[in-house]
Amino acid sequence: MLAARGLTYRLPATREPLWPPLEFDTGQARVVLLSGQSGSGKSTLLRILCGLLPGFRGGELEGEVRVLGRPVPRRPDGSVGLLFQNTDAMLHSPRVADELLARARAQRGREPVDLRRGWLAELVEQFGLAEVLDRRIVELSGGQQQRVALAGVLAARPSAVLLDEPTSNLDPHAAAALVRLIAGCLERFGTHFVAAEHRADHVLDLVDGAVRLDGAGAQAWSGRPGTIPPSVQPDPLDLDALRRVAADSTADADAEPLLTCRNLSCRRSGRLVLREIEFQLRAGEIVGLTGPNGAGKSSLLLLLAGGIKPTSGSEIDWHGRPARRRAGSGVGLLLQNPLHQLFCETVRQETALAADNARLPAVAEQVDRLLAAADLLPLAERATLSLSYGEQQRTALAGAMSGKPSVVLLDEPTHGMDALRLSKIIRFVIETRREGTAFVVASHDRALLEAFCDRVLVLRDGRIE
Repeated sequence: MLAARGLTYRLPATREPLWPPLEFDTGQARVVLLSGQSGSGKSTLLRILCGLLPGFRGGELEGEVRVLGRPVPRRPDGSVGLLFQNTDAMLHSPRVADELLARARAQRGREPVDLRRGWLAELVEQFGLAEVLDRRIVELSGGQQQRVALAGVLAARPSAVLLDEPTSNLDPHAAAALVRLIAGCLERFGTHFVAAEHRADHVLDLVDGAVRLDGAGAQAWSGRPGTIPPSVQPDPLDLDALRRVAADSTADADAEPLLTCRNLSCRRSGRLVLREIEFQLRAGEIVGLTGPNGAGKSSLLLLLAGGIKPTSGSEIDWHGRPARRRAGSGVGLLLQNPLHQLFCETVRQETALAADNARLPAVAEQVDRLLAAADLLPLAERATLSLSYGEQQRTALAGAMSGKPSVVLLDEPTHGMDALRLSKIIRFVIETRREGTAFVVASHDRALLEAFCDRVLVLRDGRIE
């Protein structure tokens, strides 16, 4: 399916290529897993395969690369579809139904398309989109937007589909539906897939080819589905090691609460997204927050940070006092999409921004500590827009913590993180809680949350179960 010989790519205005010359061949594989650490070039390779690079952003491409035996297109031509990590970059219609119909019409021209029957109706059913067809896309959760974007890619029925971390923002039910849909496309249409993932458990039973990128080049494999060797899989996250680290540091159960929520409800675009939430957060406590896509996790974090307002009758007390109308320096927030909170030119400047605003002493030492914890010191002077998605995520996290907030709210912090960087981040969270900082961590990965959080709250239909 994928083959390369002497493939290199140089970004604009850089001397060194992103990789040494790559050589790989996955034979007749139908589902190829693409792995490698954050920043190894997985997203760049996917953009080359679909024709986006170098045509749309420049740079120099050398060597040969083929998809399904054909040279990659010089410009996107519809034969190869791509799901971006950042779904904001590919959703352009106001409503969900408009997006799916536009995608299908772009490929099928004058042929009629209908959301009520045929392939589009099957996509709507498989991805659980029937209830949101008339919703505005900007009102959806990050996971719901990702499902809409993927359905839009599949609506055009390309011969090959490239998926950049397709399950990272999906709850287990939606991830299982994705795997079923991939299997159905394999059988019904002969569609081929390439999936770049840091955690690939959901798709391993379908994978019959793999390419792993590292500093020395690429390793390739092809074989029977379900027999992929560990050498070309993503590095596993050692949950037992995280449990041991977390067990050595626990919150003081008798500490005064930093945050108390009573009867907390919230409406967004006329919809009640949070209903009568009640909970407390104590100094040094790490609370996990999980639940299906659209349950209200991101809305709850935004509300606690002061980004949106609760309904009348809701109460949020910080340190025993009613909350102010806007977030103060005592709250750090990591959004799902890091591009929504990166404002400075370089990684170092971005990391220092909150500390500078808070007029903290010894800002340079604090910034270096955060850069080291997020494995960003080698990238400190790099432009934030030149980073990979995972590197941008780590930069946004370091920036959220640089003002030494008393509470840090993390929305899907695992997105774009390889096992090594994620482990370092979690260990830093555990270390920081010893200083009294409290965390609320929203994630679909319940096993991960249970490994290091003091307790895990399940949010469903806007309520804590």
